[in-house]
Amino acid sequence: MLLWSKKPTPWPLLLVVAVVLASVALSVRASLGGTRGALVYAVDDAYIHMAVAKNLARHGIWGATPFHFSSASSSPLWIVLLAASYVVAGVRDYLPLLLNTLFTALTLVVADHYLRRFSVPAIARVAALLGIVVSSSMTAMVLLGMEHVVHLLLTIWFAAAAAEAIARDPGDHRAARRDAILLCVVGGLLGSSRYEGFFLIAIVCFTFAARGRFAVAALLAAASWVPAATFGAISMWNGAFFLPNSLMLKAVAESTSGLGSLLKPIGPDDIAFLRRHAGLLTVAGVGLVAAVARAMKDRDAWRPSVLLPVWLVFAILLHGHFTFSPTYWAYRYDVYLLGFAVFVAAVASARLLAAAPRGHLILAAALLAITAYLGNHREALFPRAEIAGAKYTFIEHVAIARFVGTVYPTETIAINDLGALAYYTDADIVDIIGLGDLEPLLIQRRTHRYTSDDVREWVGPHHARIAILQTDWSFVVPLVPGQWHEVIEVRLPPDGKRVGFFAIDPQEAARLRTMVQEYFGQLRQTDGYRLKVL
Repeated sequence: MLLWSKKPTPWPLLLVVAVVLASVALSVRASLGGTRGALVYAVDDAYIHMAVAKNLARHGIWGATPFHFSSASSSPLWIVLLAASYVVAGVRDYLPLLLNTLFTALTLVVADHYLRRFSVPAIARVAALLGIVVSSSMTAMVLLGMEHVVHLLLTIWFAAAAAEAIARDPGDHRAARRDAILLCVVGGLLGSSRYEGFFLIAIVCFTFAARGRFAVAALLAAASWVPAATFGAISMWNGAFFLPNSLMLKAVAESTSGLGSLLKPIGPDDIAFLRRHAGLLTVAGVGLVAAVARAMKDRDAWRPSVLLPVWLVFAILLHGHFTFSPTYWAYRYDVYLLGFAVFVAAVASARLLAAAPRGHLILAAALLAITAYLGNHREALFPRAEIAGAKYTFIEHVAIARFVGTVYPTETIAINDLGALAYYTDADIVDIIGLGDLEPLLIQRRTHRYTSDDVREWVGPHHARIAILQTDWSFVVPLVPGQWHEVIEVRLPPDGKRVGFFAIDPQEAARLRTMVQEYFGQLRQTDGYRLKVL
């Protein structure tokens, strides 16, 4: 039987929402100082989503460019949300920021709703909500302009709703129908927000089956797959893979196929992931022990305070196992587990401490301690790394996109970094890495190698005249054909990262060199670019 708060108190939610909104506002203001007032996201990957959404809204093409289909994003839901906002308000740079801010508030609303339903007292709810914000680096995720806030929202919503549904008396058929509908909808959204969502969906389906509710388990599994499977079918219809290129690139890095990646054995990457997240695993392990002890004492394993810690442990293990190559790891992929862990800790501990003297204060203190253990509290509300990242994105990716938009606005260009160039220009971009084009993936899967000769052969028919490549990326330089002549190199402030401008067509060399010198030369005094003529 679930515990309910008799008198819901809204002030914890309002307080934490106000704190987060103020944090986002101050962080955005600080980032604008490094970008001459332009709103820029902290990573170039955000612009990949924005480019696909732009082309979907304007041209009805799901692609990084309007010229062909490309499955460049592993978050179909985020693309649809962005495209819908572009249809309504036009293609505006601020819309990912606005959407993420709204979803941040909604994440806290949903978390607080279920914390109240599971009888977490007000002062502990403040600690839990702040803990979710801090541990998941929520302000930083907003500044990234990507799908990670939505993923966290749907993770908490789906897990809490599922735990409530399993704990409910199965004889209440009206409530059971309502639960099933809600879980099918939220499960479909979760799976299409990021494919890691299917780990939690599978765990929940298995739990329903273990409870003897096989029909619900089957219905939930099928309904949750509908959006992702529909997108996969559309992708294959357009000649691409069932899974997005970003996931297929990771599978290729593991030297396996898409199906083979699902059967990968436990290995060193699993150990490395667990070591890197020792704090998360410790919190989950302690919660699991407490949940098992509580279940044995009450002789009832089908309650949220028991189910949620168990689900968290399995979600961590599955996520760590399918992280794929560490080459592709970034902290933003894991933050949903940290925020979910704090939510689970609040629910699992509330019942244990309910009868203790000043139990609500002990619970709040415990949640704050868990937050300090899991999260970077110094960076949580004013993320300096992401604020600095906006400046780096502006100096590198946005500046290059503006150069292309000014000098080569509609020409074919070979690149290795897709985002801002695809979003800010209408150039026909050829991606030699394989995020926006299939050929590199097809070659690697067919021959188990990918060389500069392969690049020259498949890029040639596209008639690209120039290439713009990050030459300090270790895996890029070996892919550059010897026939491509690097005419000038731009070194970026502050650490001297190198971007090479290559003439694929020898007749374009002189013009390309002159245009780069003129464009970036005038920015040397203000932004600190350095040029090296080759």
